[in-house]
Amino acid sequence: MNDSKIINYYKSNNKLDLEKIIKDYSNYINTIINNMAKMNLNDEDKEEIVSEVFFILWKNKDKLDYNKKLSSYIAGITRNIVKEYLRNKQIYFDISDYENSLYSYDSIEFLNDNIEDIKKIEKKLETIKEIDRKIFIDFYYSSKSIKDIAKEQKISECSIKQRLYRIRKKIKKEVR
Repeated sequence: MNDSKIINYYKSNNKLDLEKIIKDYSNYINTIINNMAKMNLNDEDKEEIVSEVFFILWKNKDKLDYNKKLSSYIAGITRNIVKEYLRNKQIYFDISDYENSLYSYDSIEFLNDNIEDIKKIEKKLETIKEIDRKIFIDFYYSSKSIKDIAKEQKISECSIKQRLYRIRKKIKKEVR
């Protein structure tokens, strides 16, 4: 899937083509769920979360900016649902992996209000090293843990934390 697909791509007959979105983004949502929840949720729970993500997206379809990336909306909705689901099941995940988030996706309105900041972040990401961009995207968009990213990149967790700190620092300068 090409992450740069904008919501307008999924419009047909002035309606959001949810079937196409489900086909293109189900695996993306499952990746986020698996990265956040690890082994704490069964398959039924995961299916329920995926369904809820698409339901919330459909319910808020009129609030979407049709010229923006759909993946940003979907990632935010998914992360919020997983956090709520784990909280309701009283399953606790390592919050230290998420405490330094640049921004959180509390609602579609939040995303709409801060879309300019998101554009600046995405523009800055295009200018940094490929490995740093991958680390940043894995951590903030795919909700992978620092430990998992370190294993994938074959670098220490400390190095990942330092890189994330430096990237955030660079990005914050752009956003302000």
